[in-house]
Amino acid sequence: MGTHEKTTFQRVSQNSSMEEQNAPFLDNASDEELSAPVYTKESTRSTRWELYLNIALFFSSVVFFAVSMAVKSTGPSDIECATKMNAYSPVMEAVEYEWVTFENEFSTAPTKYRGKPTAELEQAWTDLWKYGAFPVPIEKLGALNESSDVDWRRVHPGEPNSPTAGLLEGFHQIHCLNLIRQYTYKDEWDYTNYSSWGGGPDMVRWHVDHCIETLRMNLMCTADVTPYLIWNDPEGFNGESPSFNTLHKCRKWEPIVDWVKKHVVFNGTAKEMAEDEARKEMMDHGDHDEHSHHEGHGDEHEHGHNPF
Repeated sequence: MGTHEKTTFQRVSQNSSMEEQNAPFLDNASDEELSAPVYTKESTRSTRWELYLNIALFFSSVVFFAVSMAVKSTGPSDIECATKMNAYSPVMEAVEYEWVTFENEFSTAPTKYRGKPTAELEQAWTDLWKYGAFPVPIEKLGALNESSDVDWRRVHPGEPNSPTAGLLEGFHQIHCLNLIRQYTYKDEWDYTNYSSWGGGPDMVRWHVDHCIETLRMNLMCTADVTPYLIWNDPEGFNGESPSFNTLHKCRKWEPIVDWVKKHVVFNGTAKEMAEDEARKEMMDHGDHDEHSHHEGHGDEHEHGHNPF
C-alpha cells in the first residue's frame, strides 16, 4: 500500500494581531486606497444642490404631465375652435353657444316669422337684421383676404389709419331670406316703400336672384351634417313623417345683435348719409321744413340702412 502524507493544521495564536492575519491581502494595496474619504464643504454643497435640482426636475415633470393631461382632456374652447375655423371678425368676442332643438314641425301653423304678411311680422323680420356698420381695423384686411389697395369706405374718411366699415354677413343673409319671403307675398303686401324693392321690377328680380345665390353658397359652405329621422306615421304622407326637430349647437343671436348696436358707426349708404348730412345742415341754419323732415324719416322699416 502507498504511503500518505500526514496533513497537519497549525492553530493561529489568539494573540496574533489583525494586521498580521490580514497582511497577505493588504500587501498590494496603496496608501491612497486605504485612506479614509475626505469630505469638504464644497463637495457637500455640490451634492446638496444636485439633490435639490433632481427634486425640482421631478416635480416639474409631474406638473407638466398633469397640465398636459388636463389640456388634452378638456380640449380647446368653443370660441377657440370658432376663431380657428372662421375668418377674422371683431364680433367674435360676442359669440356665445348653446344647444338648441329646433321647433320645426312640418305644418302650416303660424309663428312669429311664418305666415302671411302683417305689420307685426314684417317688423319682427326687420328686427333680426336691420343694424348698421361697425369698425374693422385696417390692419385686418389681410385676415379677410382683402387688399389695402382698394378704396374701402372708412369710418373716418381721409385718415390713413381709420378703420374700415363692416356689415355683418349673418345680417345680410337674414336680409336675403327676408327678401325672398317678401317676394313670395308681393301680390298680397305693398313693399313699394322698402329700399330693397327700389329700382323697378327688373332690379328687384336681380336682387332676389342674388339673394338665392347668397344663401346657396352659405348653406353649401356650412354643410349641416345633422341627420333628421323619419318615423312611421299612419296619418303621414305615404305612412311616414320626417322629424325636423333636430339638435344643433347654435350661436346666440341676441348677444351678436347687442354687440353690433354698441359698435355702430353709421347707418345707410354713402348717398343716404350725404342726404342726412345735408338735412342736418339745413336744420342748423333754420331752413328745415316739414316736407324735408318727413323725407328724412321715410319708411320706419327700411330707410337709413344699406339695402344689401
